[in-house]
Amino acid sequence: MTVKIDATRPLYAVVGAGDLAVEFARTYTADVQARFAKVELEPQALRDQAVAVVATRIDELAEDAKGARTQVEAYLNETVAEVNETYGELATRGRDLVARIRRQQATQDAKAATKTTKAKAKTAKTQTSNSAKSTGSTAKKSASNAAKTTGQSAKKTAGTAKTNAKSTTTAAKKSAEATSKAVSDGAEKVGD
Repeated sequence: MTVKIDATRPLYAVVGAGDLAVEFARTYTADVQARFAKVELEPQALRDQAVAVVATRIDELAEDAKGARTQVEAYLNETVAEVNETYGELATRGRDLVARIRRQQATQDAKAATKTTKAKAKTAKTQTSNSAKSTGSTAKKSASNAAKTTGQSAKKTAGTAKTNAKSTTTAAKKSAEATSKAVSDGAEKVGD
């Protein structure tokens, strides 16, 4: 059950209680005035008596409004406690779901495949870099055979780079497939 909290509600309740108090005061004052109009007594004494009665009634209504405010505050505190409890329950539920998804086999497979892809990419970079350095060293060492040796070394470097790139691409595809499966399996766990 969703509880909608309206922070202005207590304010409106207090305003409504004040409005009710004024309405009662006006109604009561009008009633008192009508009764006194029928009775011919000393006007000053009647006016003082009416003012005292109205003031008493207003004080009573103010006390009633304070009681209503206390009830509204109690309800609001109760509602806030329920919202906090629900928030905590939702946070726990979310944490449990994430933990289940992390533990599932598909996620573990995706993690391993990603590590493999990363390692192969790093190896490819290192081997290509080393091969290129070797080609440069070979060219410097033998100036007479430089063109021939450099060409062979360059072909070897290109072959190494091509092989490493292919291996890395294959590993990346496997990582993507494993990740896709992990996401799919994780989506099935949502709502359990």
